Amino acid sequence: MENNRLISLPVVFASALLVIVMGAVVTLIIGARLVRSQEQPQPTVQPTAHLALFQMTVTPTTRPSPTFTPIPTTTPSPTTTPTPIPTGTPTATATETLPPGVSPSPTLRPSPTRPSLRLTAGQPQPYLEQFRLVTYYGVPTGPQLGVLGAAPRPEMLQQLRGVVAQYQALSPNHFVMPAYHMVTTIADPFPGEFNNYSHWLRFETVEEWVAAAEEEGVAVILDIQPGHASISYEVNRLKEFFYLPHVHLALDPEFIMGEGEVPGREIGQIYGDQINEVQEILNEIALETGLNKVLIIHQFDPPMVRNKEDIIDYPYVELVFDADGFGSPRAKIGDYDQYAAEPGFEFGGMKLFFNWDVPVMSPAEVMALEPQPAIIVYQ
Repeated sequence: MENNRLISLPVVFASALLVIVMGAVVTLIIGARLVRSQEQPQPTVQPTAHLALFQMTVTPTTRPSPTFTPIPTTTPSPTTTPTPIPTGTPTATATETLPPGVSPSPTLRPSPTRPSLRLTAGQPQPYLEQFRLVTYYGVPTGPQLGVLGAAPRPEMLQQLRGVVAQYQALSPNHFVMPAYHMVTTIADPFPGEFNNYSHWLRFETVEEWVAAAEEEGVAVILDIQPGHASISYEVNRLKEFFYLPHVHLALDPEFIMGEGEVPGREIGQIYGDQINEVQEILNEIALETGLNKVLIIHQFDPPMVRNKEDIIDYPYVELVFDADGFGSPRAKIGDYDQYAAEPGFEFGGMKLFFNWDVPVMSPAEVMALEPQPAIIVYQ
């Protein structure tokens, strides 16, 4: 009897230990499942033919509080005549650095004299009647969005001037101006701190490049991809820059998202009345500074710009519809011709993609369009 008790004690101990171990394992499994069930799934991007260019490698910067007051404190007085833009003239000596798809022109005509802008408040003068802009698109922080940040600024500018020289040879009646086409509000496929699905290029970076462009005799296009942010807020946030004669604005409807839409997953849209709201802001600035302002609307699909018939012709805003999207020259020319025939069209723009167009249209092909593009954007 005593021997049986001695034998049963180890058995009881082993059984108890087994129960404890099994309970711990079950607890770990349940806990792991609970943790997994609480994780938030990451948004996915389903690129279309054009949205394949959408990059997610730009590092978001900390967005200031939305209570930031965008109205400048140093707005030029209507009675003040701004200093004319520097008179530096692009050179035609850098054709050996041209990117793929752009060939040196066999003959270069002498560049026309750069127009002298003597600005008088209340009497805005035309801009695109005097200048044609050839721009490099992207962000200064790297090549994520385009060619603008693919090389150090001096090297990139030398390359851009080589492209400008080719267009100048084909533009006897316009001074061809190089321009930095800088994306300042960048769409994201995730909500971000303010649930706007976008983030900002650092304000200090924008200031640096705008100042450098003025010294270099280069124009600037500030480009906005709002996501779910207010378009008017994003424009007013940059408003102080638009008082400078060499700075203009572009809006990208692809990344102006409706309720429930995610950049990179759906194609956004802008409406005629929204374009008018932005034009009104720029028209007032033009009256104060004495120079028309340029507003570029990117478009590669008809539904991207809706209610074009509602677009108002603001006298001091020069509205450009840019044939965006990559593809064959035939497809791109078809888009350009379509937009030129639609309501609201004033000036045409053409965007060219070094690594995506097959083939990249030559400057001669671009300038054969009717009407000739006032803006040529390279991405």
